[in-house]
Amino acid sequence: MRSSPWFLPLFCAVASACSNGSGGDQSTSQAAASDVVVNEMSASGDEWLELYNSSSRDFDLSHYGVTDTDKTTGSPRLDKAARFPAGTKITGKGFTLVLLGKKNSTPGPYSSDACLAGVDVGCFYADFSISEARGEAVHLLSPDDTAVVDTFYPANLAFDAGSNLTACRIPDGTGDLVACDATPGAKNRAH
Repeated sequence: MRSSPWFLPLFCAVASACSNGSGGDQSTSQAAASDVVVNEMSASGDEWLELYNSSSRDFDLSHYGVTDTDKTTGSPRLDKAARFPAGTKITGKGFTLVLLGKKNSTPGPYSSDACLAGVDVGCFYADFSISEARGEAVHLLSPDDTAVVDTFYPANLAFDAGSNLTACRIPDGTGDLVACDATPGAKNRAH
């Protein structure tokens, strides 16, 4: 089920599209863009990425984008960026899940029943896919595309085919990239 943009703050609270992993402070001042990072990524089977807000304050993701990398230039593909609708917030110490490879779809948000099976958080959709074989970088872009807020590049991690492992940061938000058991929308766990 797709919610309309004016409904996003309530959607985040009810359907957990912007889940809070630790009951963070719901302060009115906002976290800095640098507090939001690509925290975990799965490039096999169901492709997805997870954003994490390392601050205890909420962050307004309105019009920020996520995208993959142009094979020719090595730069973020601005024309493929999935933009978060106006009013999208990621709570302090919270997670936001983006499913990849969703062709001909709107960004959402979507309730958990339209996201990953067995995961009780909502999500957003992006139409680009990522390559497990190339260790492709994904990027979090500023609303006006003048800055890359974060780049997540797991090329140095080796995964066995069919292992269903993800690349993630340990600890959440700040750590080095390691191979992990999949924990979409929740605290990362090393394999």
